[in-house]
Amino acid sequence: MAAKSKKEDTQPAKQVFNVRGGIHAGRDVIQGDQTNYITTNQVANIQSAAEFVTALQQVRAQIAGLKANPGLDDDDRKTIEVVEGRIVSAEEEAKKEKPASDQIVPKLEKAKATLVTLTASLGAAAALGTVLGQLGVMAIKLFGG
Repeated sequence: MAAKSKKEDTQPAKQVFNVRGGIHAGRDVIQGDQTNYITTNQVANIQSAAEFVTALQQVRAQIAGLKANPGLDDDDRKTIEVVEGRIVSAEEEAKKEKPASDQIVPKLEKAKATLVTLTASLGAAAALGTVLGQLGVMAIKLFGG
């Protein structure tokens, strides 16, 4: 019997499923190296200012991750930094004792509009733009407006 290589010892065994016919998923399916982004369903479940801030932080982290995409040029990366700045500004307002939706919503709408300009470069930017729009609506529900 041949000795196992170190590589075989350190890697977990992969499961292989042979499926005949179609696969019908009732929810999102994450495959391989895909990333599970915050979705509009998660946004709809926000009930407090703290949850809203957490959602903004998650979106900001996901947007920051877009900068690592090798298909972006320096101008696209600067655009992403502008979006990040607007989200940070909205986040700071949401952390206040009495956040004002008329301060948060325009920042999120501008961030969304800026992010939409990247959709030709990044498909993920469109999805995150949609989430920013939903967060803007949620800000009105949570903080009035």
